[in-house]
Amino acid sequence: MIRINLLKVEKKEAEAKSARGPEAELKIKKKVPKGNLLIFFAILVLAVFAFLQKRALDTERGLLKTAQEEKKSLEPALAKLNLVEQQKSFLERKISLINRLKALQGNAVRIMEGLSATLPEWVWLTEVTLTQQNLQIKGKALSNILISDYMRNLGSEGLFQNIGLLGSAQKSQQGSLFLEFTLSAGVVPPQETTLEKKPAEQAKTKGAR
Repeated sequence: MIRINLLKVEKKEAEAKSARGPEAELKIKKKVPKGNLLIFFAILVLAVFAFLQKRALDTERGLLKTAQEEKKSLEPALAKLNLVEQQKSFLERKISLINRLKALQGNAVRIMEGLSATLPEWVWLTEVTLTQQNLQIKGKALSNILISDYMRNLGSEGLFQNIGLLGSAQKSQQGSLFLEFTLSAGVVPPQETTLEKKPAEQAKTKGAR
């Protein structure tokens, strides 16, 4: 019969555990808390990062909302500003037109006198249109020679330039034949009048004499 002493084996295991001592058990116990601390620290870092990201996103959203509100509040002012700019542009164009008309107003009488004074006999005008510095002259004449004479007279007047014949057509009225013609001419800009000398300058001129 074979006998196995199990008590001795148990004693040996107990003795081996006691041989390792409490230091080995302490090392095993210490390893577990360090791992938990690392996991906790990683979770904490992620939580802080997520909080900072959320805070930054909320800040950006707040700034965007504020900007949108400011833009909405400024829309009436921008509309008024655009209206003012349009009115300003309209007034500038109107003032420019008035200034051009004033510049031509003083010369209008001379233009009409020049057109009438240079008319040959058997030539008469029916319509005169002035656009800026250009004239369109419509009239009637008994012949092309008379139209040519009128164009030459206008050129020698000194008030008109670039005179040209736009067209002529023969017409009949009560058995009489005549020509309807259309001329174009540029108005010579009025020369600037020389300013009168100042009294001091006139006195110097007299003294020099």
